[in-house]
Amino acid sequence: MFESIKSIAVDRKNSLPVADFNARYRVTGTPVVLGDLTQHWQASKKWSQDYLATNAGSLQVPIYSSLVSLNHGSPYQPVLHSSLKVYLEKLRSRKSDFRVSKLPLKSVPKLQGDFLYPRLGFDFNINRTSLSIGGAGVIEPVTQSSSVVHTVRCNFGDRITVLLIPPDQSEFMYRVGHSQNSVRDLNFDQPQFDKFPALRKLSAYVAELDYGDALYIPAGFWCCATYHGVGITLSLEALRGTFTEYVDTASKFIYNRLASSMPSRQARFRRLEKRAVSITNARLST
Repeated sequence: MFESIKSIAVDRKNSLPVADFNARYRVTGTPVVLGDLTQHWQASKKWSQDYLATNAGSLQVPIYSSLVSLNHGSPYQPVLHSSLKVYLEKLRSRKSDFRVSKLPLKSVPKLQGDFLYPRLGFDFNINRTSLSIGGAGVIEPVTQSSSVVHTVRCNFGDRITVLLIPPDQSEFMYRVGHSQNSVRDLNFDQPQFDKFPALRKLSAYVAELDYGDALYIPAGFWCCATYHGVGITLSLEALRGTFTEYVDTASKFIYNRLASSMPSRQARFRRLEKRAVSITNARLST
């Protein structure tokens, strides 16, 4: 996956001391796959579609889709709500574009007891701990994490491939206004270089996550993931940054909500996308 984008190898480490993690990855803002981080968690033994259906099946979850005909042009807003059990049954019975994205786990105490917050020098926040689920072929829309949010994404399903683009390459990402979203037409698996030539400038990290793998995603990275089968991923987030970065994060959050949350704003959002393409492509020619 993502073979047309120039890629950088992602380190894979086991039994990595905290001091080495901080010096080699956190301080330098470099992703790393931690192959044994979850091996002693109950989640690595228990988590499956059946387990989630039994222990959190009654939970009402927002369902997202990348199909424009369903999402009215906004892949960041749910197309419907369903119980988690019904959603998982649909995944089991047929291929589906539907995905569950960043479902908060603070309301599911049973699942909280199945994992531990790793000792990596961060204070992880239960209010920012979430679950994402997708079926084979699902591709999450690319978004940028804020400059104060560090993420450890743990996979408890079939293989997923994660594309990570460093924040210093944001000028090539066709950012929409001041948001943390790129234009919706970007396809990083089959990029349209004639329409989006700036994508040729990218050098991205590509990580393959199998069951039990954990991926450290530094703050500010752009992220896109594709599912090869039914993927179940747990995201642990920690906040760390300067006052200026927190202010910038808050302003981008407000901008995101205003720019793309309501269907009535989609015409304006499309104009902003066209402007982003024009500005980015013009920048390349100067």
